[in-house]
Amino acid sequence: MKNTFAPINRIPPEVLTLVPDYWEDDNNDGALIGLTHVCRGWRELFVSCPSLWTRLDCIHVGKTRAYIERSKTSPLEICLGEFDADVFITGEAVLLAAPHFGRLRTLSVLGISIVALPSLVEFFSCSVPFLSRLKINFICDEVPVLPNTLFDGDLSSLRELDLAGVVTTLPWRGLSKLTTLNPYRVSEDNILLTQLLDFFESAPHLRHIHLCDSNPTSSNAPAERVVSLPHLKDLSIIAQPAHSILNHLSIPAGASLHLEFTYSGKESPIPSYLPNPPDRLHNISHITAVNLCLDSEQRSVRLSGPSGELCMLGWWTRGGDKPYDGIETFLRSLSRFDISRTQWLTVTLYRFQPSNLPTTEWTIYRTFHSMKNLRTLTLSRCNNLEFVLALNPSKNPSKTILCPKLEEIILYIERPDQFHVDELLSMAKERASGGVKLPTITIVSTEALAPTKEVFQLRKHVSRVEYKFDDAPPEWDTLPNEVV
Repeated sequence: MKNTFAPINRIPPEVLTLVPDYWEDDNNDGALIGLTHVCRGWRELFVSCPSLWTRLDCIHVGKTRAYIERSKTSPLEICLGEFDADVFITGEAVLLAAPHFGRLRTLSVLGISIVALPSLVEFFSCSVPFLSRLKINFICDEVPVLPNTLFDGDLSSLRELDLAGVVTTLPWRGLSKLTTLNPYRVSEDNILLTQLLDFFESAPHLRHIHLCDSNPTSSNAPAERVVSLPHLKDLSIIAQPAHSILNHLSIPAGASLHLEFTYSGKESPIPSYLPNPPDRLHNISHITAVNLCLDSEQRSVRLSGPSGELCMLGWWTRGGDKPYDGIETFLRSLSRFDISRTQWLTVTLYRFQPSNLPTTEWTIYRTFHSMKNLRTLTLSRCNNLEFVLALNPSKNPSKTILCPKLEEIILYIERPDQFHVDELLSMAKERASGGVKLPTITIVSTEALAPTKEVFQLRKHVSRVEYKFDDAPPEWDTLPNEVV
């Protein structure tokens, strides 16, 4: 009676059996078996719920048999683990599960070598009408080819496809439901641009594409061939070098585009890595925010707005180069984007250290000159305020007020030597005398960087001055796309 009236036993059975669905995957298996050892009532309840016994690792024969029996006809989720996957795929537990592969919902084969490829094809040559997620990871020197007889060549329910270290004679039949494609570590010698384009055409509902080291270095497709991806939400290309497959894709408005590459050449000049021409990218037709990262090796630009986002990340590792070579090329490349079409614009500069750079004041001036609608300027982890000085009419070549619509300057300061209140004051005075008084300056620091009296001198020439303390300035990947 005491056990019957315990609060935990007042939970309705149909609710109690839902609890395991919210566990972390790493702990699900052991905790589920533990539930059946609590009491006779719980054992009967959880054992009689087929959906809880559908995750198989095919390691132990007894466990595999029990799970198959308890799962009844529910769709299965099979993961052949990262360790000794070749043994698993030919083991007795896999043989026991093989007759039930027709009710697969997800399949992950991790850490397999080319030796086990024939067994993989043999076991999984049956039809899988419920398979919605497929992940296969090969670890071998050569890149094997998956035949189109796998899964009887039909993946009519597949939604997510992850292939690592392997190529395939795709497209398979019936890919109309596929929404996510993640090929990884496929040599450019083993994949053709036409194959990728054919695949994109066979999967018209693709939403998420992530090409990691799986991008052809040359194009074998006609220049006039353009594939439309009307449902695309995000496209990521990580390659060395970053060949522009974008010339053959129609990117819809609102999509997010991420390009990342490493440049390690020793003699050739620093490449111009921005897409060419940018007007082919419909998702950057209206830019509202520009985030720039100018670290010692990393150059990043993130353009975003209501019509989409474009993020480009480059790592320079050329031997013998100075840490900040290429900054001017990076800044000049921004002129290739017509940011004059924007109605609201914010710019964030991250880790810019012009005192150690060959960057000229003329380059900085040209960068700001085209930003007629700049409203918010954010400097984070910057070594000094040279960009702020460029906004001072007496400091720039034209002696005019740049960025006349500027409404706010935000400074994230880490060290006292990064803060120069006199330069801020001089800039604010000249802009105010020219009839464009700056509405707001926000200073966020990790410590008291300047006497309060000096900071509040700004209030004579700025409508509002905010001085805040914070533990640490934001990192690049946490910087806001837009400052509201």
